[in-house]
Amino acid sequence: MKKTLIVGAMLIAVAVLVVTIGTTWNLIEQRRLLAENRPPGEFFVVNGRSMHLNCSGAGRLTILAEAGSGEDSLTWTLLQRSLTDQLRFCSYDRAGTGWSEAENAPRDADAIARELHTLLAVANERGPFVLLGHSLGGLYIREFQQKYPSETKALIFLDAVAPDAYLGTDGAALGLDEASVEKRSGFLFLDWAEEVTGYARMLHRCSDVPAPLVAIHKLYEADQCIASQDAEQRLEGQAIKVDLQELSPEPINIPVLILSEDNSPTFQTSQAIAAWNHLQSSMLKLSPQSYRVTASNSDHFLQIDCPGFTMEEIRRFLRIDGRSSPRQYGTTTTSPCK
Repeated sequence: MKKTLIVGAMLIAVAVLVVTIGTTWNLIEQRRLLAENRPPGEFFVVNGRSMHLNCSGAGRLTILAEAGSGEDSLTWTLLQRSLTDQLRFCSYDRAGTGWSEAENAPRDADAIARELHTLLAVANERGPFVLLGHSLGGLYIREFQQKYPSETKALIFLDAVAPDAYLGTDGAALGLDEASVEKRSGFLFLDWAEEVTGYARMLHRCSDVPAPLVAIHKLYEADQCIASQDAEQRLEGQAIKVDLQELSPEPINIPVLILSEDNSPTFQTSQAIAAWNHLQSSMLKLSPQSYRVTASNSDHFLQIDCPGFTMEEIRRFLRIDGRSSPRQYGTTTTSPCK
């Protein structure tokens, strides 16, 4: 019995040692990768923490891009490069994502909008801004416009969620109803342990770079498999119920562009596809100055997989390139993904 206890204690001690070594190595490796692969842009102190903001280009308009859940400024790489010849484009990392330090505060839409507003003020970036939001970022740009209407010139939703995506039959069909969101936003110990201990990194699970972004693979790999980013994603998911209470259902009277996918592998059922299409179409009610364009044979990440389509539609919407007018308000059209 005594021998068994000794062996058990030794095994526990070895396991603790292995976990400690792995965690220490992973933390050092994370810091090294982030330090050696600094992204374009600058760093500013907001609420006592460092935040990353990347603004480039110049022009009469400034696009301010808000990434979706679990994403950061790198998702805008292709689009930012293609649009800065005639306008200014700003992307950033929300607290706890990319190269921005985590914030020990609520992560609801109101807090995120205020945090972004402070970042822009510190960086001396002045609006009014054309707000561009992908996926969950769509809720955040709506909150920003609601809080700072004089600083918002137009809204662009890039396959963005609408508040109703979390409610009723559409929410259930999409797996975005309250129970589903709470389940996905829960703390998954094994996933957390794999990232913290470096196990995921040793198995090269942090190197899955989308093919269109292979040119920045070192940057992309540097900010993968970081537990604080997963924590931020969970906190944002847990705050969605609060987000829905904060957002006003009242229509607005500024130009709105809605760009939608039509073939995401995320939607495995006909009910989910129909629900997403219905929600995207319903966003036309947000403003009388709105229209929608769907990219044929596309998926959720239009800015990565359909950068040509996205760039051209934004240029048309903002009346760049000498186009006389955007598409007709209140309509939905389709263009090829390219």
